[in-house]
Amino acid sequence: MAKMIERWRSDEATQYRKLYATKQWRVLREQALFRDAYRCQHKGCGVILRRGVSHPNSAVVHHVKPHKGDLDLFFNLDNLQSVCWAHHSGIIQSIENRGFDVTIGNDGWPIDDNHPGVKRRGNTPKE
Repeated sequence: MAKMIERWRSDEATQYRKLYATKQWRVLREQALFRDAYRCQHKGCGVILRRGVSHPNSAVVHHVKPHKGDLDLFFNLDNLQSVCWAHHSGIIQSIENRGFDVTIGNDGWPIDDNHPGVKRRGNTPKE
């Protein structure tokens, strides 16, 4: 499976994936988890994070601003957020891939100003 994933990653992405195996990353990852009290920091979640990779509550330390190999961003504790695997592999990656959040607010409109539906309606929600 890992070999299949590597086939669709760019050479650049494959190179910076190696950063996750460094001692510096492991120490920084633990600092982020400790700072965040081992709780998911995604909007309103707060579940206690677990060790391991096969559970929805498994801990993932997410780069808030994608680093794309930039070492300053990669190793910046302020750019890290502890989240559960379920949110990271779901909504967070969806937002990164699409460029906008697809969540619809109580008013029936997208909550993200970058959502194409917001641009089409041409106005802002009435308050």
